[in-house]
Amino acid sequence: MYYFESIQKQYELKQILDSWIGTPYRHWCGVKGQGADCIHFVARVFEEIGIKEKFKIERYAPDWHLHNTNEKLLNGIFEQLKVEDVGYENPISGDVILFHFGKASSHAAVYFDGYIYQAINGIGVQKINWNDNMWTKRRRFGLRLLV
Repeated sequence: MYYFESIQKQYELKQILDSWIGTPYRHWCGVKGQGADCIHFVARVFEEIGIKEKFKIERYAPDWHLHNTNEKLLNGIFEQLKVEDVGYENPISGDVILFHFGKASSHAAVYFDGYIYQAINGIGVQKINWNDNMWTKRRRFGLRLLV
């Protein structure tokens, strides 16, 4: 069974995701309205909905992915969450989507009903159409939360 199969959980997730829109981008931060980077945004959203009390995110340089092939982001998610790699072709609301920039997956977002919610460097937390060309070619993993 998947965590976001229930309509109630999807409703709660949508409310939380929308409440983060407009939070500015800030590396190594995850405070609604103050600043967030992509992984802290995803972690805080999932903490807020009650999936996990507190995520452990190791320090990382803003450019770690440019010269590192280690799937640090993917492995960290598998270590801390009960997820299944379902691919990114047919996401359902609540799936975590990882994108490849540089030499490894280095950007995380939450899919919801035809959109991806993400914290973008220089922009902040936004809701972007799933079919936006900039993002489609960089998709690498689709991770679904299990109960």
